[in-house]
Amino acid sequence: MTKKRRFKASHLELRYNTYFATLSVPKDVQHIIGKTKFYESTQTHDLRIAQAEASLKVIKWKAAIAEARSKTDDPILNSALELNRLMKTRSSPKHLVQDVIEEETLRIEHEVGPLVSENFAQVAHGKTKVLKLMLDDWKEYQKRRTLKTKTIDQMVSDVELMVSYLTTTHVLTAEHATKWIRLIAKKGNLTASSVTRIIGSCRNFFKYLQDVDVVSETAEQPFNVPKEFKISKSAHAKAINKTESWEPFEPQQVAELYKQAKQIEDITLANLIFIAAYSGARIEELCSLKKEHVNLDTKSMKIVDAKTKSGEREIPIHSAILRLITSLMNSSEDKEYLLPNLGKDKYDRRSNGVGKRFTRLKTSLGYGKVHVFHSIRKTFTTALENAGVAENITADIVGHKKQTMTYGLYSGGTTLEVKREAIEKLKYEVKWS
Repeated sequence: MTKKRRFKASHLELRYNTYFATLSVPKDVQHIIGKTKFYESTQTHDLRIAQAEASLKVIKWKAAIAEARSKTDDPILNSALELNRLMKTRSSPKHLVQDVIEEETLRIEHEVGPLVSENFAQVAHGKTKVLKLMLDDWKEYQKRRTLKTKTIDQMVSDVELMVSYLTTTHVLTAEHATKWIRLIAKKGNLTASSVTRIIGSCRNFFKYLQDVDVVSETAEQPFNVPKEFKISKSAHAKAINKTESWEPFEPQQVAELYKQAKQIEDITLANLIFIAAYSGARIEELCSLKKEHVNLDTKSMKIVDAKTKSGEREIPIHSAILRLITSLMNSSEDKEYLLPNLGKDKYDRRSNGVGKRFTRLKTSLGYGKVHVFHSIRKTFTTALENAGVAENITADIVGHKKQTMTYGLYSGGTTLEVKREAIEKLKYEVKWS
């Protein structure tokens, strides 16, 4: 026969023939609660009645301590979590904890509303999970997938926004999710692309919840982009929001950008534009290019930390930029990187600052949002196509995945000399200085 645990006598004090319920407040939350001890009369000198009264008070006080400790930013959820913990332990009589849950559910329904009170009851009884408490494990899961830090940070930011509204698994329904995304889109004046990105992050989180058995595998995915935020790339589509693809610069326009950068004495930006025009490399690929990956003997440079696996490649140095590359290699301004004077952002990217300078430069010359630094890469690709270079060779030069099975799956790739022959066909009929 299991022996019942008695209520701790330390929670009762007898004063003037009356029992008082007491509970010490932990030091870490005393400044929040504003006292070092909870103390309240049971209004009786009968020990059994006093113990029953004190039991209820202590359960409420422990819930208040949990609120102050803020496992989440929601005090109602904190209280529910603590009551659920007490339900699972033998420190408090289970029937008394249930009484407190029922009493608090009614109070919350009256003061806040039925949806919040139902959520509180579901958490307290252990029938639903608090989503915010799962974010750390989900973030670690994304790191194990080797996603970039910037991508993970953006996804976490998106999901944190969601769990501040949809706090538990109990409310993860399509109806609630759609109301939530429409609400924040209106409040934050979000663009269709921002809404699409946020929904994508939330879908990822929901799939994770299914993978770790927090949500049933058969549960319907609640996160869908509302029709008014759907985006289409087709000009003839019926979607309200249509994306505008980046457009290539004309060769003469690239030359004008180069000249203007030199005129304002931003030599690093000018060199970046010039090299990009003859290599087709992405901005971060060039900004993070180390001197050790440039070989003047073979007249080539290796991209080793690319955006994709296909992006890791060896590019011939075009004869038009060989003298500039040689000069930068022999320069003592930066011993490690080819392009000097570029700081790193918090994600270790060297292109952030110079990218912003390019944006200011192109805007000053009247170019809009469809023209970006990546447009130079499109200029390069267009020039190779017009020079008659085969698509598979161009793909190997710019670091694109080849789509056909023959070249994409079985080919070991184009040789450096074949790529050199192709790249030398590139002739810009413009004056660069």
